[in-house]
Order: sequence, then C-alpha cells, then structure tokens
Amino acid sequence: MTARREALRAEYLAALRGYVEAGSETELSRAYEIGRRAMAEGIGLLEMAALHRMALDALVLPAAPADQLELVDAADAFFNELLAPFELSIEGYRAALTASEERFQLAVSWAAAGVWDWNPRTGEVYFSPHFKRIMGYEDDELPNERQAHWGAIHPDDLGRVEQALSAHLDERRSYNVEYRVRTKSGEFRWVHSRGQALWNEAGLAYRMVGWIMDITERKRDEEALRASREELRRLSAHIQHVREEEKARIARELHDDLGQQLTALKMATSLLEYGGGRQPSPPESALKGIYGMIDELIHSVRHIAADLHPPMLQDLGLIPAIEVLADEFAARYRIRVVRHIDADAIAFNRECRIDMYRMVQEALTNVARHSRATEVVLDIVREDPNCIVRIADNGRGATSGGPRARHSFGLLGMRERAALLGGEIRIRTAPGAGFVLTAVLPLAFVEAKV
Repeated sequence: MTARREALRAEYLAALRGYVEAGSETELSRAYEIGRRAMAEGIGLLEMAALHRMALDALVLPAAPADQLELVDAADAFFNELLAPFELSIEGYRAALTASEERFQLAVSWAAAGVWDWNPRTGEVYFSPHFKRIMGYEDDELPNERQAHWGAIHPDDLGRVEQALSAHLDERRSYNVEYRVRTKSGEFRWVHSRGQALWNEAGLAYRMVGWIMDITERKRDEEALRASREELRRLSAHIQHVREEEKARIARELHDDLGQQLTALKMATSLLEYGGGRQPSPPESALKGIYGMIDELIHSVRHIAADLHPPMLQDLGLIPAIEVLADEFAARYRIRVVRHIDADAIAFNRECRIDMYRMVQEALTNVARHSRATEVVLDIVREDPNCIVRIADNGRGATSGGPRARHSFGLLGMRERAALLGGEIRIRTAPGAGFVLTAVLPLAFVEAKV
C-alpha cells in the first residue's frame, strides 16, 4: 500500500510540474487519468486532496514569492481535472440506484415482497407471512387488521402515505410510496409499497392489492451517497478557502511589508545618488540607513519563508520544532502546555514531518481560537504499530456532533494530512469537558525506511 501511494505521489507531482511548466492539454489529461486510476484502486477524495497539498508544497515552496500565486492557480486547474472521475462516479452511482430500483419493480416476486390485500369497503385486510416478517413478527403474532400496520407507520410519514392512498382511490393516481414503519423491536425500518385498486362500474374501489419491500439498506446507501456529496462539497469549499486565504496572505505580506521597505530603500538610494539638495547627508550616514533597511528586508523574507515552511524542521528535526512551537504558543496565548513526548525511538521520515508539524500547529490554533482553555496537554508517543499525537485542552468543549467536532476548516485539513499518512483523526469532547484530538498514524508511514 505504501509503495503504491508513493508511486502515485511521484507520478502526480511529475504531472503537476509538467502542466505548470508547459500548460499543455496533454499534461492536463494526465490529471484525469490519475484521478480515474486512484478511484479504481480505492483511494478516496480526502487522500487525493492530501496528496495534492503535499505536491503543491513541493512545487510552490521553493518558488519565488512573486511566482507562487500563479503556481497555485495553475495547480488548482490541474486538481479540478483530477476530481472529474470522482464526480462522474457519484452520478453513476445514483443512476445505478435508479436502474436497480426499476429492475426490481419489473422483476419483483411475491415470495420476496410482503403482500397485502385490502377491501376498502369492508375494511378486511390480509397480510402475507413475509409481510409480517418484514415488520419483525411471526405469522400468528400480527393480526390481519389494517391498524396493525397503519398504526406502526412513522408519524412524520403517515400524512404523506394517507395522501398517496387517497389520490390513488379518488383520482386513480399511481400508489407508489416509501415510508418508515415501526417493527416489533421498536426499530423503524424503511419500506417501499406499491399497490393497485380495482373499481366497480360506479367508480368505487372494492379491492386493492399491493406489496411492501424492506429498503432500509438502500436508504442507508442513499444517505451515505448524500453524505459523500456533502463531504465533497465541503472539501472543495475548504480547498478553495485555504487557497484564497494563502494567496491573500502572501499578497498582503509582499505588498505591506516588502513593498514598503523596497520603496523606502529606493528613496534612500536616490538621496545618496543626488546628495539630497543643498545639505546632503554624509554618505556614511545614508549607507547605515540603507543597511538597516536591507536587514529589515532580509528579516521579512525569512519570516515569510518560515511561515511557508518552518526551517526548524530541517535544522532541528520534528520533535525540537514542535517543542519550539509549543513554547511560542504558551508565551503568546498564556496557555500552559504540558508535554509528554516519548518519541526518541521513532525515526520520522522527511515526508511526514511537515504534515505532523502542521497538525499540531492547527490543533493548538484551534485551542487558542475556540476552547477558552488554561492548559493543554500535548502527547507524542509510540504505541505499536502507531505513533499517537494527542492534544487535549481543559476548555469549554463542544457537542460531539457540533461543527467544531466535525467539519471546521482546521479539522478538515488535519483529516487530509492524517489520511495521507495512512492514519485517522479521532475526536472526544462534551460541553464543559474539554476537547481531545488524537491523530493515530501508522509507523509504517511515518518512520524512515532503514
């Protein structure tokens, strides 16, 4: 699995680099092919988004700041082409669901469906043994009475079912309805019911026969599909948000910081060249001012570069870089950071360092923004076969289904990075009980190969 992902990552980076440099349709078509193959091999959207981010880091970080915005735009077009097979697959899945249902409606057998036979005039009804089994009953446990089934229909669905039945009996519209029914165990299950009435010469229905089929699994599949589409929508929005935020930040720093300093440097150089009028400044004094401006420029460039890729990762390694990050966080936000780091036995590979660093950085940022905590516990330990990274705060917590616990931009980014490393993010929280984020990362992905 590791070798396959590494090969895909290398191919994706090469194709992305080729497209950015050449801008040809041939290179763009490779993105579609890579997306199609990734989908066929079971590699999901989150993992591909994480792969794209790693490739983008490798491509953009070495570039000059002035070129980075153009590179991000070109890479975005390439990634959109890669997403096309996933979008087509979702639409194909929906079409397959529809076709499957149509085939069932044409080929349904009475043995598989639960049959009902109802006399609207007398109220007499018959439920087949399989009809009763769908509701969780044996044949002798459920009486052949209309209310035995009608009274078990979910209250939120009952009005819709009654409306469909009335429209069929009075206006001869098709009776084809899906609803939830309470079973013997108390669980609600989805059923699909179809029926056909017979009318006498006076236009009154005297018999109606139909069937029900348990479609709970199909409904779950549809819900999973809906959730997948929603995840894709949120992921796309997140990627767009991160890209625009990064572009705006780089542009702002280039304009506000470097731009002003370069303007001042140009003015100082002009004064040195022309002597400043009648009372020129001594050349030594002017040069000192220019040297000071150059020092500020160097500091600004280093600051921007450090934001894009922390040099401590290369100079000190992952754990010392995280230690420095924790110290800076504690000093800036006045939140105590208790560290339990026992990772000396882990030889982190170069590829995982930036992702693990960013996960810790984003988790601490979330604590500062949302938790109102006074203390954070940071654990990085080896628990074979995984490396565990845990950030726990003593803040106000959140509901387990709330936005902070599920779909914030920061958590989406961390889930992407964890997926790239073959791992997952786990959340444990409750109102007033703090927030615990745990990254479970397989050592097979984060350790350097010997």
